[in-house]
Amino acid sequence: MTRAPEDRGRVRGSSLAPLRLPVFRRLVLGATISRFGNGLATVALAFAMLDLTHSVAALGLVVAARSVANVALLLVGGALADRLPRRPLLVGSALVSGAAQLAVAAVVAAHLDLVPLVAGLAALNGAAAAVGQPLTTALVPQTLTEDLLHEGNTLSRIGTNTASLLGTAVAGAAVAVIGSAPVVAVDGLTFVAAAIAWSGLHVAPLARGERTSFFADIAAGWHAFRTRRWLWAVVLAFTVANAAYAGAVNVLGPVYADRVLGRAVWGLALAAITGGFVLGGLVALRVRPRRPLAVAVCCAVPFGAVPAVVALVGVPAVLIVTLLAIGVATEVFEVLWQTEQQRRVPAELLARVTSYDMLGSFLAIPVGQALAAPVAALIGLRPALLWAGAIGVVALAACLLVRDVRLPASTSGRP
Repeated sequence: MTRAPEDRGRVRGSSLAPLRLPVFRRLVLGATISRFGNGLATVALAFAMLDLTHSVAALGLVVAARSVANVALLLVGGALADRLPRRPLLVGSALVSGAAQLAVAAVVAAHLDLVPLVAGLAALNGAAAAVGQPLTTALVPQTLTEDLLHEGNTLSRIGTNTASLLGTAVAGAAVAVIGSAPVVAVDGLTFVAAAIAWSGLHVAPLARGERTSFFADIAAGWHAFRTRRWLWAVVLAFTVANAAYAGAVNVLGPVYADRVLGRAVWGLALAAITGGFVLGGLVALRVRPRRPLAVAVCCAVPFGAVPAVVALVGVPAVLIVTLLAIGVATEVFEVLWQTEQQRRVPAELLARVTSYDMLGSFLAIPVGQALAAPVAALIGLRPALLWAGAIGVVALAACLLVRDVRLPASTSGRP
């Protein structure tokens, strides 16, 4: 497996050891800046479209355009990341995203009701993200030695989760003070700043065998994905669990909050999950299990239960603390899962395998969101939440039936 260049070295002595490596610092810095901007954009773009068009349908079109482009091109992005030089590809994807967001800001600032143009720019942003998302994960093993992967992934995720939380937290106030267009422009500038950080990201080129066609590269990624039972079993489980979660929490959750919990409690509940991600990174630094995949799956199971927890826990303080704990457990899963992929998949295939992971995890989310309301109308709101939680728990817990998931780390990486 190809690793990083000479400045990687073996650095030991503390959980912060990966940050002593300049090439890894650049990777994390760029990702953290970018995620802060994404946190801003999630809120600012919604207000920008409402300011521009006063239409919820127009906002939905723009959000959908980005999501569709992103999911549709993930496999292409993964293949490009394993085929082309990674540093210029990462820098290029950030600059494209930055240019798209700056153009959106200009349209909004000029009060131009050009929804198709904004939707096209959102799709361009999603396409660029389809390259950058698998690529940032695939670059971690090229910047660190294998013994530092766990700490490196944890530190990277602490940085990006914290940045995303801060970006979302300040976005509303920023929009109120300076307006939606300037905040979207700031998001565009964060992509440019990330590109500058990544421009100094010098890593060794991947070792490739005989050159093959682009479609053969995608097929090779599929073969690497499907021949690893531990990999596709967990991704399949999250295909189901994410669909149930998205439908129940994103669609039915606000309705349930209006009827039972209250909007303020609902906002705190969602923030508790995100805050748990940040705290979970600190916990993950100390978690080094002998059977990492089995422990990871056990930590993921509570995530599937979130819709049921919302329906069952009526005391706001208890609900918030419970969701905070679930966020912690979910983040431990993410760190262990990402680290095991990087250890067990050859570097020259990692971006493609990561893109299949992302595609499988995201693919059924629109299905869950579309089915949520009809199911709730048929069986009732609270039963729909309970069933969604049960489906998520069963899907994720079923991964423990797969022998490769239960094996120790030294043996479970084989196809």
